[in-house]
Amino acid sequence: MTAAFPPDPKPRPLLTRPAFTGLAGLLTGALLVGVPWLVTSRSGAEPDGRPLAAPAALGELGRTEDAVAKIDNVRGQAQIARVGKADRETGARVSAAYGGAAAVVQEYRDDRLLRGLQLTAVRAASPELIATYEDPQALGVAKPGTELVRVGAVQCLVHNDPAAPGSAPDPELSFVTNCQRTGPGLTVAVRSLGADGNRDPAKIASLLDQAWDTLSR
Repeated sequence: MTAAFPPDPKPRPLLTRPAFTGLAGLLTGALLVGVPWLVTSRSGAEPDGRPLAAPAALGELGRTEDAVAKIDNVRGQAQIARVGKADRETGARVSAAYGGAAAVVQEYRDDRLLRGLQLTAVRAASPELIATYEDPQALGVAKPGTELVRVGAVQCLVHNDPAAPGSAPDPELSFVTNCQRTGPGLTVAVRSLGADGNRDPAKIASLLDQAWDTLSR
């Protein structure tokens, strides 16, 4: 049975946590309950190398580099450099996994650096997301630990806090791990960088749809 996700700790400014120390443990838990969206595409067609530019914002979330600079542009330079390098390197790996198709990765944060999402886009179609099979009845819980939720054209994987049969998982402990929308020639995905603000799949799907509209122009 999937372990219960602990309540969110009292948030501290991200700049006081080098290399996202507190966040790393949270992401590890999220990855354990989800299935990575990225699967190598081998359609045999020539990859689409037209450049992709990430949106300047996702709803109220701005680029992490900009959010950090607003708080302390001097002390935040090391953090800004780390985030930028991680996004570029990850984008290059996504492109390589899709045979050279153009890809872009961008991290977004709110003004207090508490809520975060990482967007990944690639000019290629992808398989749909998969939630690993779990038998709630055999496990004695209300819902599977990882549930696939569809919101229009968007798929999301949601981590459910364990709850007794006949009851509902606590919405304050459940959270979205990642969402994806894919079609011919384009995949756009977002990954939650922590549970704070990322509990409602419909809200994250709305942000993803906005990014899709921008990237598909």
